[in-house]
Amino acid sequence: MKPLQHAQISAKTYGGKWQDYIEIHNFLDSSKSACAHFKHRFLLHHREGIELGVRIFGASIGNSENKTVETRRILTEHLIEDVGKVVSVEDWARDLLQDENDPYYKFLAKKRALIEADRITGENELLAAFNLSQTDCAAVKKFLCFPLEHSDHPATLLVSHNSFAVFLAEIIFGCAFVKNTGARKQLVAVREVFERLIFLRMKAVYSPAEIIARTSSERWMRGADATTTLAEKKRLTNGES
Repeated sequence: MKPLQHAQISAKTYGGKWQDYIEIHNFLDSSKSACAHFKHRFLLHHREGIELGVRIFGASIGNSENKTVETRRILTEHLIEDVGKVVSVEDWARDLLQDENDPYYKFLAKKRALIEADRITGENELLAAFNLSQTDCAAVKKFLCFPLEHSDHPATLLVSHNSFAVFLAEIIFGCAFVKNTGARKQLVAVREVFERLIFLRMKAVYSPAEIIARTSSERWMRGADATTTLAEKKRLTNGES
């Protein structure tokens, strides 16, 4: 389903015009710009992606009928319309990389352990070289670790350590950080910080296409259950028992 169709459904459900909702739906589908494969959804189509959307757009929006609509509800409906249910990064990680003996699984497990232990060689020195404030350094690390908070699976790391996540970071933080250099204002590109940090951690900045090529797929990722779910939503909307 395209963002326009999602927006039209939102307008029918919550009132107003489709234009009131299109930006939110464009956000959740923006990962398709990085890879035109149904598994692009692993980047944002999950509970954690919904929370990012709330962070970006706020807890609610006002539509053209002056009605207040919760952003989380709009994003949740989008997720259900696409994959048939509300999934998490744990669901994606588990089904993208199922074999614990797979060399890529072992590679990611090792990287995740090092990241969580703050033992990536040169990481703190790299951040120090950018002259970022402690607050900004902590925010950068927290953003890269947001998928890890609700899943122990090594493949969860792939959600935030990729080229698309670099551009997503720009939406969150803006184009530049201000260096912690006293009175003189100096800037460093957000993109540079994230690209170099991800490369240091992973030894590559993977594109979503490269990740998709290395991982498996399941029926639900394609949206195979969404038709049944949409029929059930329509039945409930019509008040049928």
